[in-house]
Amino acid sequence: MIKQLFAKLILKVKANFIIYGIGQAFNLLSPLVVAPYIVKTCHIEGFGKVGLGFALSMFLILIVDYAFDIKGTKQVSESRSDKNELERILSTTLYTKFFLFSIALVIGTLLIYFIPFFYSEKKLFFFSLTIVFAQVFNPVWFLQGLEDFKKSSLVNVFSKSIYIILIFSFIKHEGDYFLVNFILGFSSLMCNIIGLIVVKHKYKFNFIKPNFKVVKTIIKQDFSFCVSQLFLSTRQLSPMLMSSYFLGFSIAGQYKIVEQVITLYRTFIQVYLKYFFPSVCYKISMNTMEGFRYWKKYVSFNFIIVTASLLVMYFFTIPILQFFNVSVENIISLARIFRFTLIIPLLMALSLYLEQLMFVTNKNKVYIKIAIFVTLVNIFLIVSLLDSLALIGVIVAIAISEILFIVLYFYASYLDLNKKLKI
Repeated sequence: MIKQLFAKLILKVKANFIIYGIGQAFNLLSPLVVAPYIVKTCHIEGFGKVGLGFALSMFLILIVDYAFDIKGTKQVSESRSDKNELERILSTTLYTKFFLFSIALVIGTLLIYFIPFFYSEKKLFFFSLTIVFAQVFNPVWFLQGLEDFKKSSLVNVFSKSIYIILIFSFIKHEGDYFLVNFILGFSSLMCNIIGLIVVKHKYKFNFIKPNFKVVKTIIKQDFSFCVSQLFLSTRQLSPMLMSSYFLGFSIAGQYKIVEQVITLYRTFIQVYLKYFFPSVCYKISMNTMEGFRYWKKYVSFNFIIVTASLLVMYFFTIPILQFFNVSVENIISLARIFRFTLIIPLLMALSLYLEQLMFVTNKNKVYIKIAIFVTLVNIFLIVSLLDSLALIGVIVAIAISEILFIVLYFYASYLDLNKKLKI
């Protein structure tokens, strides 16, 4: 009887993982499907502009998310059997996100109108804000907390499918680059709202407007954490921004192609870790030793996959760049940079694993200090190396930042947890 129950549990975990994997595959592959077409149609300069608009959106999204994708998922996971509490969490989060979007909109508008570099492409940046607005209604964090991977995957699949279809339908000329991010935001918004409606009907929720004091309390409690996320976003935004400003949109376009690899692995690792995040939080809350072992097993497996795939990319660099429609005269120089960049996803694999352990072990205050410190170091390194090493300098700065994350997270979470378990 026990064996049968255990076998059913294993089958359920495998089925969930496959469903989740299919949904996330669309997140990973959709940029790779549309990128060559955008480069071909809008040229490398247009692709660089699209990348800068997207980077600004990612910065503002962190204001809207306010760590709900981490803390909210954990709260939902721990309250999965309490319908009233789940209803409260969802309602409060949605209203808080909408309020935070109004702040993000003001910040975005000020940046676009008062920074000449942004104002010169104001149409691109304003249209990119639809991505930020769509994030208000994103139900994936809630569904992942409930481990309802089927519905969260369907949201991703339909959203990215619509995005790909619309890109090939409407991006026809060189000047159409400003529509790319708008199309992404529009497709996400439509599918996110439908996903929320499905959640509301399935769980029979009522969206109750919370007292503004509750929203204010949440913002106040998590303010320092949000600041750390904004620093991390600044770290991710700064290479694209500085490449565009100091080296021009053509070089920024080259960086955007290289960044596709970094983003591909960052997204892959993050969605993989998010799948296990609710389970590891629950297991560690029940039994710290067993939860820690569980964490070690799934991160070890992921590290092997990442390492093997990076080796394949190293040996097939030229075909990969040809896939992105890189011009013949740029392939040789970009190939060297591309191969050097592959060290970043390898370092990122380690840093993101340890970052998750920081959240699992509630090291939020230490995490905030590390995030701010490393971001400042990263920006200083980019400014210092950009003039002499150009694009290579940006890659070196990112690599050093990842090494700093690994060392600091390791001492703050892994070694500390090991020490406690041995006591």
